[in-house]
Amino acid sequence: MKIQVKKLLRKVFLVLTGICPAFTGLGQQSSPISSIDAIPVDNVFSGLSVGFDILTTQKYQYVCYYDTSRNMTIAQRKLNSKTWKKTKLPSVVGWDSHNNVTMVIDRDGFIHVAGNMHARPLVYFRSAKPEDIDTFEKLPMTGKNEDRVTYPLFFKDFSGNLFFQYRNGGSGNGITYWNRYDTSTGTWSPAFDKPLFDGENEASAYSSDPIAGPDGYFHIVYMWRQTPIANTNHNLSYIRSKDLVHWENAKGEPLTLPVQWRNSTTIADPVDPWNGLINMGFGISWDDQKQLYITYHKFDRNGVSQAYAARYENDGWHIYQLSNWPGFTWDLNRGGSINGDVRISGVKQYGPGLLQVNYSHKKYGSGKWILDQATLRVKDDQKAGQESGPSYKLPDPRTPQSDMRLHRVTDNTGKFIMQWQTVQPNQDRAPKPPYPAPSDLVVYKIQ
Repeated sequence: MKIQVKKLLRKVFLVLTGICPAFTGLGQQSSPISSIDAIPVDNVFSGLSVGFDILTTQKYQYVCYYDTSRNMTIAQRKLNSKTWKKTKLPSVVGWDSHNNVTMVIDRDGFIHVAGNMHARPLVYFRSAKPEDIDTFEKLPMTGKNEDRVTYPLFFKDFSGNLFFQYRNGGSGNGITYWNRYDTSTGTWSPAFDKPLFDGENEASAYSSDPIAGPDGYFHIVYMWRQTPIANTNHNLSYIRSKDLVHWENAKGEPLTLPVQWRNSTTIADPVDPWNGLINMGFGISWDDQKQLYITYHKFDRNGVSQAYAARYENDGWHIYQLSNWPGFTWDLNRGGSINGDVRISGVKQYGPGLLQVNYSHKKYGSGKWILDQATLRVKDDQKAGQESGPSYKLPDPRTPQSDMRLHRVTDNTGKFIMQWQTVQPNQDRAPKPPYPAPSDLVVYKIQ
């Protein structure tokens, strides 16, 4: 059974004041806990691998998901209760694993929900009353460039201003737009007079979420893709901003929007197409010196899957190969949603002069590397089950089924984890019936 966990860093960012393709976590939180309290939410359709969301405020907790009939559903409970109030929204998901559902609450308490789109017209709902799930209305945003939407993302800046990012167009020819929400008027408008990313009809950008770093900047890692085939990703790149308005590269050189495919000053690793760069499992992280790292997958000179780290040093980006796996090449010559055969986490300080990177490999299993912080050479490779230190394990699903994917999503507070199971991604096609039994959607409170 495979495990998928949404990176907590993204979730913290989305609610800084109130979601890289996030790394799908390898190993669980390693801090002592006193109890795990289960809060059942609903039964959900398990014949489609697709993303759900969870959000916690001071008074309520919210979950957005697709129920057993594949209806987009919002559940709400008071934090002192295990009873959920639910409402179904007029949107039914098909078989596309891109069609995740996501949500955010603005500074006035209004709930915003978007999802169930893969190059389809915008699906966006907003509550007419603060924290009231019975008052959702389906609305446009700006009414422009909203006909072929994918990858909806809500996020906030350091002041709590609400933004929405999405791609309009297809894989290989999509353009990334940002909208900004005005709470005084209840309206959206373009955040810039131009897009954020424009592939100039040559490619489309696949980016991480804007991640708030310890240096006062927001950071984005991205790559370009020429076609829907995953292996046409190329040119691992990086930009940053203090205000989400003015952008620069790693050298601090200002950038003019849109960031375009032809711009070479933002490239961290000039990976050519067909060389294994993939918009899954790459991460942004920092060590105790606030040094930034990008961890990612690509092929080595022999075409074998390996893990890499890019670190910006005094004279530019330096690329370090972390793994030395023999004889396995992740098949990326496909379109649609695919399994994550290789996953690499961001770095984590392990001790003085040491870093930790977690990994998961289809052939060689899971574990963590302990790296020399100066050279990034592996000093120790600890396989799963060999790790030291306290940890916890969430209960497995009540009725685990073979070859199913276990999804786990951490909320914005880090105190709750949501769990359910589905079939594996199937390149956005319906699996062969019979479909597996519905899965339990459960929230666990970690204390």
